[in-house]
Amino acid sequence: MSDLLNRETRRAAARTPSTGPTPDQSRVLAGVAFKTSGLVVVIATTLALVTLVSVNSDLTGTLGAIAGSWFAVHLVPLSIGGTSLGVAPLLPALIVGWSVARTVHRAVDIDTDGRMVRWVFAASLAGPVAVTAIALAVAQDASTVIGLSSPNALVAFSWVAGVHAAASGTGLLLARWDSVVIRRGLPEWVRALVAPFVRAISMFAAGGAAVVLIALLVSWETAGALVESGRDVVGMLGLTVLSVLYLPNVLIGALAVATGSTAGFGDVSVSLFSTTGGPLPPLPILAVLPEGSAQTIWIVMLVVPIGVGLLLGRDCAIRSADIQVAVSSVWVVAAATGVLAALFGYAAGGNLGTFGTVEVTEWSFGLLTFAWLGVVGSASAAVTVWRRAEPEPIQDEPIESEPVAASIPTAELAIEAAPDEPADVEPVEEVAEEVVEAEVVNDVPAEMPPAEEPEATVQTVADEPLDAEVVAPPTDQDGPAR
Repeated sequence: MSDLLNRETRRAAARTPSTGPTPDQSRVLAGVAFKTSGLVVVIATTLALVTLVSVNSDLTGTLGAIAGSWFAVHLVPLSIGGTSLGVAPLLPALIVGWSVARTVHRAVDIDTDGRMVRWVFAASLAGPVAVTAIALAVAQDASTVIGLSSPNALVAFSWVAGVHAAASGTGLLLARWDSVVIRRGLPEWVRALVAPFVRAISMFAAGGAAVVLIALLVSWETAGALVESGRDVVGMLGLTVLSVLYLPNVLIGALAVATGSTAGFGDVSVSLFSTTGGPLPPLPILAVLPEGSAQTIWIVMLVVPIGVGLLLGRDCAIRSADIQVAVSSVWVVAAATGVLAALFGYAAGGNLGTFGTVEVTEWSFGLLTFAWLGVVGSASAAVTVWRRAEPEPIQDEPIESEPVAASIPTAELAIEAAPDEPADVEPVEEVAEEVVEAEVVNDVPAEMPPAEEPEATVQTVADEPLDAEVVAPPTDQDGPAR
């Protein structure tokens, strides 16, 4: 009896669907959780060892340097030797976000069920959070050996989870775009805004890069002198690498100035209309900052938001012939771009110890971005819709599509066919044989006067054969007419 009960229990368990991931799914989840995080730890370890060996230092603070690198990559503020370092380079964080989004995108597809999608998202956060917990413990232990202080745990977890959640959400959205957007009936106008939004962000970044490049070329001698301040090869290489890592931060500052906002670096303040000088760290990328007062030519930088607004309005107008829909789309994309600009402006700043606070006035940066794109984009959309509108054709008389019937005498047909020949019976027969299909009627009413010319009514239609009935005049012969 017990064997029977055990057998039934095993069968019921076999029929019950498993609630956990399969072995293949477990491998995928493990890769999502630790692939990018493991690469970050390996790269941080390599850089820490190379740096310590290059300066002939012992390896005592290796673990602390690795933990500090993990926090810096995820924009977590640090305190080193009592000096607060809150301005983390954005380039490593952007690379990590791209790697996470790519890994998540490969882990799911359109046919992946919702449970697996939730597991992937949870795994993309669980792995980095676990590494952050270990890094906090290592930093706490290393604080007794080196000057690194363990950051606030809540702040560290928030920044790490925020970076990975944004990247993972982007990857999932791109992988399941059809099921999330199309199958759930998202309005068509919302789907139509994705391409203009991405294009506006790309053009905005390209405009900021152009401004930074021009400013760097103008102050190339200053940048070269700052690189040479590193003295030896290692120092110059380190300054160059730091400049590349902080390039996105400088680009965001240039965009803020181009829209009319203000970018500050401690006591230094730069805007389109005024500048304030002050001490700066010897970082070559900071050579883009102006050395003198504001110039009138700087107004040319407004071409960046104006140009983006013009192209945004054109993109929205191409997707809709209704001017109200096009203008509404412009304002929605402008609002989303302004919010994103404010977020990046906040992430690009922070405290830099004795140099003060590095910041972009994020609220004015976001509002001015929204205003420029909204106003200029609306005007561009209205003009584009107006130019695409075609005037309706004006017709003086209605055009009839039905064929027009005409009564043409047989003699006139003969004249038109052969105008040089006399209008006798023979040409009529010849024309009738060559041009029209004729039916000869022998029976003629007796009342018809012999002197009258009979007329045959022929209905003609352009580009169609003519069917005519020819009535022969009465003759003395009983035979068919010739």
